Amino acid sequence: MRVLTVEETRKVEQLANEYGVSYMQLMENAGAYCARIIRKTFENSNKRNVLVICGKGRNGGDGFVIARKLYENGYNVTVMMAMGLPTDELSSEMLSRVRALGVNVVYYENSATVEKYFEKAHIIVDCIFGIGFKGEPNDNCKMLFTRINKSPATVVSVDIPSGLEGDDNEISNICVSADITIAVLVLKPVHVLRPSMDKCGKVVLAPLSIPDRCYESTSASMFTVSRDEIKSFFTKRNPQSHKGDYGTVLVVGGSYEMPNAAYFASQAAVNSGAGIVKVAFPVVAYNAISPKSCEQILVPLESNKSGRISQNSIKRIEKELKKCSCVVVGCGLGVDDDTKAVTEYIIENSEVPVILDADGINSIKDNIDILENAKVPVILTPHPKEMSRINGIEVSEIQSNRLKVVNDFTKGHKCILVLKGASTLVGSTEYDDVYVNTSGNPGMATGGSGDVLAGIIASFVAQGVDCFRSAIAGVNIHGVVGDSVSEKYSMMGNTPTLMLKELPITLKNFE
Repeated sequence: MRVLTVEETRKVEQLANEYGVSYMQLMENAGAYCARIIRKTFENSNKRNVLVICGKGRNGGDGFVIARKLYENGYNVTVMMAMGLPTDELSSEMLSRVRALGVNVVYYENSATVEKYFEKAHIIVDCIFGIGFKGEPNDNCKMLFTRINKSPATVVSVDIPSGLEGDDNEISNICVSADITIAVLVLKPVHVLRPSMDKCGKVVLAPLSIPDRCYESTSASMFTVSRDEIKSFFTKRNPQSHKGDYGTVLVVGGSYEMPNAAYFASQAAVNSGAGIVKVAFPVVAYNAISPKSCEQILVPLESNKSGRISQNSIKRIEKELKKCSCVVVGCGLGVDDDTKAVTEYIIENSEVPVILDADGINSIKDNIDILENAKVPVILTPHPKEMSRINGIEVSEIQSNRLKVVNDFTKGHKCILVLKGASTLVGSTEYDDVYVNTSGNPGMATGGSGDVLAGIIASFVAQGVDCFRSAIAGVNIHGVVGDSVSEKYSMMGNTPTLMLKELPITLKNFE
């Protein structure tokens, strides 16, 4: 599903107007669609008292239509003017239609006079600001936002929770915290990027009916992906198939200090359908890895003095590379001259796709141009701190410009980039599109979670899914698994071990 900036959204609306869907009709359609969503959401409840709070612009105009439609369907509606009369001609017309029906219209002021309307409300519809909001709200609006947020009523924001900016993922000091946000026409960055996404609550799309050609001139570069789309990435298994048909994953990682990272990645590959999984690790970690690795083939390698894989093992790794479909490098690997040599050898010589995670990424931070020497697709899965190491940008700047960081890096380096974190982004040198992930939760912020992700992506690549699609699907399914674990147990108790247990159950939804 496309995600458009504010400017792109306005361009779509302008084209719709030129193609015969007037701005007046767009407002009427938007308000009617939002009212229908509200009715459907609360149809099995006794919530009938609705407070629609409208601003001076076109978002307020949508609110007047919503108020009219709900009133006509038997709801007890009060319209509250947040900042006086509308300044927009279309909105003024919609207000006159509300008044003609006899709907109660009041003006907001910070006093006991309007308090009764908040106290009676079961549903508050926030139509104060729309996509045009910028900067900081004034003191009057801040008081209003605070009052809305204190209410026990269900808060439904139309298009964007007031106080947030459509193109920004940042949260202002005071904004409306919605239970439901109805995104009008298309999704905007605010709906899919954290932390702003969390202020939107459940996001519901009101797509409206406008000609498809209105979208053709937009340069949308961000997309979300649905479960059905991910499902389409996979093919049904042939009843006559065997393990060789589902690929071989080789995980090169682990160390004396971090043996379990390689186990988590390899077990995730097993649990997400790879035909054969091998895990290559320094022999000093054998006692830690072997008892748990029941389904994997073990490839113990020579260790160096630090308990990491020695570069003397490159010959053995070379042999294993010729027998696998995909290789994961870096989980628990550690960083020294030996592991750098191993990582660089694999990048330059592998004839199967490479997933570079954790210390695989750290090992090339001073030699990032080596990516140009790869003969095959390389998928990097950095978290923001690792990203900072390889592109030299401060973590804070990365977090505030995540989309730009992905676009800049994939344009400058040949790779598929999975920038992990809240709202993980997946971009590629080969494509202009960047996919933003909307699954997952803070409970997944724990050691080993990224290793599980690397193993899932590798498994999908080994099974024959396109590398870019494997990254997109892996990120989304990893998040869905994390959501399931947090729901069944707790966020604080969300662990890689529980995620591995939940992974095969979750995959049932994608077969």
